Amino acid sequence: MKLTQKEIAELKREQTELETKRSELKEKCKNHRDMSVEDLNGVTENLRTVSERLDIIGEQLKDADVPEKRDVFNMIKDINGKEITAENYRSSAKYRDAFYRSFLNNKVAEADAEIMSFGKRAITDVNGGAVTSGGEYLVPQTTLNNVYYVIKQYGKLYSSITKYGFTGDVALPIGTAGTPTDNADGTTSLNFTFTEVKISQMAVVATIEVKNVLLRNSIPAFEQYLSNEIGKYIGILLENYVLSGSLSTSTFEGIITALKTAPSAAKTYSTMDWQQIANICAEVESPYGDNATWVMKRSTFFKKFFALTDAAGKPLVTVAPVQGQPGQDNFGAASPYLIAGQPVIFTSQMPDTDSILYGDLTTFVVNESGSFVIESNTSEKFSADKTVWRGKIYSGGKSLFAKDTFTYWSYEEA
Repeated sequence: MKLTQKEIAELKREQTELETKRSELKEKCKNHRDMSVEDLNGVTENLRTVSERLDIIGEQLKDADVPEKRDVFNMIKDINGKEITAENYRSSAKYRDAFYRSFLNNKVAEADAEIMSFGKRAITDVNGGAVTSGGEYLVPQTTLNNVYYVIKQYGKLYSSITKYGFTGDVALPIGTAGTPTDNADGTTSLNFTFTEVKISQMAVVATIEVKNVLLRNSIPAFEQYLSNEIGKYIGILLENYVLSGSLSTSTFEGIITALKTAPSAAKTYSTMDWQQIANICAEVESPYGDNATWVMKRSTFFKKFFALTDAAGKPLVTVAPVQGQPGQDNFGAASPYLIAGQPVIFTSQMPDTDSILYGDLTTFVVNESGSFVIESNTSEKFSADKTVWRGKIYSGGKSLFAKDTFTYWSYEEA
């Protein structure tokens, strides 16, 4: 049986995973005294199934024809002469160029077929049954890096929240500390409760029209242009979803939307001064207030906060960029400003004039698929010699206990 290099690598990976699983199942069988008869039968059946699959894989690998060793002239190489393999192909310029040429020609050229085979998705449903991607090939690593770089620039708030990478929709058990119980013997018992938080994903899509001459001109330049435009729009969309959610679906529950839900916890202010800042800080208890971030438009910060002083006449705003604060990274995405010692993140997506969000951004949880997708449609703008390009990322999230972890204030004239 003839197997490709990629198929052999995939079988070996599966073999390793199954051998680990078989060892775990055997260990369970050794400790069968702690198991019911029904559970023991289930483990035994799983062990049998795993062993049978391992036998099949062993036979396939044993009987597989070893691919002929290609001479140095037939190896797929990158520009530095290094051989491109199933492990490193995605970072190569050769794969990148072949990926975009396939869009230009609406097919994979014969000369590109071998390296493109490395990136062909085994399945096109990248979201565990919830959303179908339609992307046949994995996006080049250089494109991914560029897109996420731009998303961080335009989605500073989104960059600082908590993100997981589970496949598809998930239900996460989230623990919170309750009121301690004082015991008669003088000790105190800590109480924890767990809430199951369900997070669904949706496709966050950016669509742009591009003249075909751009792709024909220079693939590296086109890749940079496409990454910038797609990353910009997706970053802004995600920022808006974190704050205000998605009205058409329940996959994003925005922080501000949750705070305004009846009974509303939203508040108003007419004057911003030292006392008002103290009032805002006092609304969020520890530990969330200790880890809080100020979120507002840049214009709000400079109009309402920048010139403020405390009761002793000292500036409330300091310029002290500290690595590790929410939103700060090597991409320069963070504001360097601190209000009363806590960081500020600027976003253009605040829904109300001069509104302010304050709280613990890590309590907004997102489940984001790791499979970014790029697609194209040449038929829609065929007469104009344009291609419609679409970038998609699958994400969804919600604020955990928003009214305990955040406070929201909008400006109202006195």
